[in-house]
Amino acid sequence: MYAVVTLQDSDEVMVAPSSWLSADKKQSYWPPFKSPEKCTEAVQNRLKPETGGKTWEKLNISFHKEYDSLEKAKEAQKEITEHKERSFLLATGFSGLKRQRPESTQGMSKYPLPSTPPRMSSDAKDELLQMMRDIKRTVQENSTMLKKLLKDNTVSEAPSSTSLPTKDVKMNLNLPLRTIEDVKRTENELTNVTTQQKYVQYLSRLGGFGPKDVIKNIMQQVLTDDLASEFNWQGRGIENAFSKLRLTDVIRDAASKQSVLRADCEAEIKNYLWCTGDRISRKRPRACGGATSEVTSPSMLDSTFQSEMGMSFFHD
Repeated sequence: MYAVVTLQDSDEVMVAPSSWLSADKKQSYWPPFKSPEKCTEAVQNRLKPETGGKTWEKLNISFHKEYDSLEKAKEAQKEITEHKERSFLLATGFSGLKRQRPESTQGMSKYPLPSTPPRMSSDAKDELLQMMRDIKRTVQENSTMLKKLLKDNTVSEAPSSTSLPTKDVKMNLNLPLRTIEDVKRTENELTNVTTQQKYVQYLSRLGGFGPKDVIKNIMQQVLTDDLASEFNWQGRGIENAFSKLRLTDVIRDAASKQSVLRADCEAEIKNYLWCTGDRISRKRPRACGGATSEVTSPSMLDSTFQSEMGMSFFHD
């Protein structure tokens, strides 16, 4: 026995062995083969709905009728398909030709609007029907492809043992650093390549618009302003050299993942450290009478002088 059914996902009329249908005839097993020839062969031979011991997927169907031979089922399939295509054409192609007469018909009595749609030639009708079949076939293929992509995407997005959420990574890294002792501890940790990658992974996810924003977001997560005030780039004076830290290499790698060039990265780190005093003064309460300690803005200094200002870090 063979059944004629409509696959609800693609609205395509198909023939299937009655043995593939569920008891309530609302679902049917369907072969996973990409080749139409293999699918046709599976139907003709009424294969057991499984491949390599794995049962086929069930699809939702609309059941039409059962037949005792494959030939009769195919004839019914063709009739139902053509009927659905004609109905579609009438609903979408011809119904729009029926227009309401305008209220003012003066001077138009000689040219009445047609009350019925114009008849189509047999060749034109066949051509339209073939176009509809091609469209339906394309829709079915796209639907199958979309389902596979969604399924694959769901699997690929499943969290792995080596991919931790951002918040968990931050907790494990104990950021931001607050003291020189924290910096020493982190420098020792960064001798491990795996630990370096964890830092780079977390910091590269912080985002930003342009090099300045990217570096600001990273530096704010890496160290507090009070700790930043103890560093400059080259380590001149009594301050420590930020440029010599392993942590600086991590920041460069994280920034490069956001398309920030090395030169731009270093320039923005220098600027961030240089402006630490301004940030601290803005955070602290104003003194009595509204007076605050004067902090010279970097914009008021000569750029050459700024570039010469640096910072130093110690190595045991």
